[in-house]
This record gives sequence, C-alpha cells and structure tokens, in this order.
Amino acid sequence: MSSTLESITDINIKTRNEIAPELQEELVIEEVLEQLGTPHNLYKIDANNVYDNRWRVDVWIEEWKEESTGPSYRIAYSYFCTIKDNCILKSNPEILPLCR
Repeated sequence: MSSTLESITDINIKTRNEIAPELQEELVIEEVLEQLGTPHNLYKIDANNVYDNRWRVDVWIEEWKEESTGPSYRIAYSYFCTIKDNCILKSNPEILPLCR
C-alpha cells in the first residue's frame, strides 16, 4: 500500500512541475526564432502540440503582390519538432539559419 501511495505522490509532483502549454508554446516559438532568425516579412508563428512531445511549427510570412490591394500570407518554413527538457531535441527538416 505504501508503494502505491508513493507512486501516486510521484505522479502528482511530476504533474505540478510540468510547464503550462501556453508557456511551452512560447518557448518552442522562441527557440525556432533563435535558430532560424527572424524573416524580414514575418507575419506570425504557429506552434501546435501534435502529441506527446512532438510539435508542428509553421512560420508565416506576409507578401505584397503587385496586382493585389492587400497582403497575402503563406507558410514559408514548417518544422516537425521533438522537444526534450523544454528545448528542441531534433527537427524535421533541420532548422537552418536564414542567409542575410
């Protein structure tokens, strides 16, 4: 019985120490920007937890086309990231710095 109580206590402690999903999303976005750099026409970045510690990150840019009266938006970079200890462990494709 005491081992069951210990395992329940461990689960509760681990659950309380986890980072809130909103903060985790901010950390993932921040790290992608740190590795990639900021595109000059950045519109937004979406980071969605797909499952477990796997995240889909889309970097959207704003484009102005000559014949249009308003901007259009498209995903310029997209990554499937695995997170460990609140850092990107690996990414597919690899996040390469922008050439300036």
